[in-house]
Amino acid sequence: MKLLGYGEDALTLWALTRRLDAILSVLGDASDSRLCEVLFRPSFGRSGGTNSAQFGEFDFMVLTRQAILLGESKWDRSSEEINEGVLTLRPEQEARHRIMRFYIDHFAFKNYQQWGEFIAKETPEFSGTGLGKPLAPEGSRLASNLEQVLRSMRSRFQSKPEITDILLYLRGKREKGSLPSKGPGHFRLVPLDYSEDLEGNMISFEI
Repeated sequence: MKLLGYGEDALTLWALTRRLDAILSVLGDASDSRLCEVLFRPSFGRSGGTNSAQFGEFDFMVLTRQAILLGESKWDRSSEEINEGVLTLRPEQEARHRIMRFYIDHFAFKNYQQWGEFIAKETPEFSGTGLGKPLAPEGSRLASNLEQVLRSMRSRFQSKPEITDILLYLRGKREKGSLPSKGPGHFRLVPLDYSEDLEGNMISFEI
């Protein structure tokens, strides 16, 4: 099937279906891309504010043989700035990764069986992170979605794998101006050129 699309979402899908080997190569991950599990745009709620446990939507997650990749995507028409070679992210985007890492570390790989027990025991430590949000309440849709994703991670890995925050930078050869050389903080920047798969202004690829 041929897929045509425009913008970050379509380019992200192109990257995951057509360039996953290249992404893994940049990261030094020797996993077979055919055996990876990909979550496309997994959402953990869109409501913001300090009273809400919801913390937004990742562009993707990839479970490789040896790592969990938590990903954001930006294309060459994104509004995010490039400051001294660093492609910036908004504070809430960086916080999303810190929150997800807490859930992975403290639920998936501490082997909690009940969400209520997790909330009771881990709330004090989460409150000390300074992220200013509560954990997902027991019985909520958010808790159910998180639990499904986290149990999937637990079943795939015998012990906690490396967790890598990555920032895809999707660019065309027609792009002018400065290009980023790294992502913010510990984010691994992965640049990909999509120009060869353009038809007019749209990305075109087979899935």
